[in-house]
Amino acid sequence: MQVIEDERKKAVMRALLDDQSRLILISTMLAPKSVIDITREHRIPVTSAYRKVKDLKQSGLLKVQRIVLTEDGKKYELVKSTIRAASVVFDKGSLDVDVTANIEADEKMVKRFFTLREVK
Repeated sequence: MQVIEDERKKAVMRALLDDQSRLILISTMLAPKSVIDITREHRIPVTSAYRKVKDLKQSGLLKVQRIVLTEDGKKYELVKSTIRAASVVFDKGSLDVDVTANIEADEKMVKRFFTLREVK
């Protein structure tokens, strides 16, 4: 699916160029994870991980898969990447960004975020 809107292109590119954001997307592609699981897995500082996850959720690249309630009444989110792959092509001043929706994630969320047209 090709991303049309410039702001959406920028959001995808920012996420891919940021090492921590990219690790978070990779980490949550196959299974939803909590921010704490992500920080332990990739040694990302907790504050940075929460900020990156918040930004990725706002940009539509992560979605909350479910909310877990602990025995002591606290709750936390399990997040999952909405994209499985992305490619960026810059040719003769034109920027093309294509994303592949993560089939495991809710495709409606991806379609809601991205302005799409079929690539022929």
